[in-house]
Amino acid sequence: MKEHDHRSGADFVMNYIIKIIEKFGPRLPGSDEENAAAEEISKDFQIVTGSPSIVENFKLAPIASIGFIPILGLLSFLVLALYYITPWASLFLGLILLFYAVVQVFMYKGWFDKLFPQKNSKNVYSVIDGGEKIDYTIVYSGHIDSSWNWNMSNSKHPERGIIKTIFGVVGIIVFIGMSFLRLVMGHFAFPLKSGLTGIGDWLFFFVPFFFMPGCYWLSMYLSHDKSKASPGAMDNLTGIGLSLLMGKHYKENPDELPANCRIILAGLGSEEAGLKGSMAFMNKHKGDNELLINPYFINLDSFRDYDHFNVVVGDAWLMSKFDPELIELAETSMIELGLHAKRIKNPVGGCDSTPISRAGYKTVTLCAQNPTATNYYHTYDDKYEDLNIETLKKAYELLINMTAKIHQKHAN
Repeated sequence: MKEHDHRSGADFVMNYIIKIIEKFGPRLPGSDEENAAAEEISKDFQIVTGSPSIVENFKLAPIASIGFIPILGLLSFLVLALYYITPWASLFLGLILLFYAVVQVFMYKGWFDKLFPQKNSKNVYSVIDGGEKIDYTIVYSGHIDSSWNWNMSNSKHPERGIIKTIFGVVGIIVFIGMSFLRLVMGHFAFPLKSGLTGIGDWLFFFVPFFFMPGCYWLSMYLSHDKSKASPGAMDNLTGIGLSLLMGKHYKENPDELPANCRIILAGLGSEEAGLKGSMAFMNKHKGDNELLINPYFINLDSFRDYDHFNVVVGDAWLMSKFDPELIELAETSMIELGLHAKRIKNPVGGCDSTPISRAGYKTVTLCAQNPTATNYYHTYDDKYEDLNIETLKKAYELLINMTAKIHQKHAN
């Protein structure tokens, strides 16, 4: 394989990340900053590919999914209050909140998005063709936006944020269950006058108070204040920068791009608001056989931790599975480069490969990120000053190695 200056490539990515953050700062889903950054990225894609960039607008409700969690926490206080006033109301509202949390926050269904204020976001992409007759396409993608600050993770013990969040959700379930029991047992008002007596009455009265801190922790889960938002250096300007680098690589090394291959660089919007950009891209381009000719989607999301190069095989919450062939190619490439490759299920939320796989296309997500709770994931500590240049260098080597294997497959 041809020798390349991988360090120079890593420096290119680092400088690009610094440029975008210094110019636009945090890029919350649907914000002016995200849209301005998307326009800038589209211009930079066009510079390296030599082909016009396409900008596609779509609508989304930024706070209808993950962004709704603090509102969920505040409403859980109301469920608790109604428990002591009228269990019918607390049962009804609690069930609605639980159902909403499952379909919107955990499963990203978007059924209730139109009930919330709509914002504009953008997907951008640009194309490099090796020749006139294209047999297959390789798409390098990353998401443009950055996350709200997860307050529960900004501490010396970020893992406690997970426990606190679970405690809050369990609290809502407890409120629902105890409201139901009160109705079944005929306890419509306090003080209790029938059914359970003595210690039972005390339990009905005081147990819900035990879960009140969970309501508070949910309400404090994240901050909507964009001044405290994540700069998104790791998550996910590393993905955007590496995608841009691969376009630059093939323009500078045209002999490495087979004539029957198409390269697409894609920047997807509003991933942090429930994968809205990748969903919009698939809604528009599923079945687009002029653009997506036998495509391989390599989604790049968060490169920082050298000892944690991972092949993401699916999203646990969303019950998605990614392409076995690309998973195998990625793992093999990592091992050949001496990396401690690991196959993982994305433990929290989802990634842009899920809408792509559900559309029937081959995809895999690659990352170099500690999969446990850290204080730089979705917090204002996701800064470019703390990125590892050696991780970016190895990621560049990995993409060249893995892509060469795809080329080899189509050369046989």
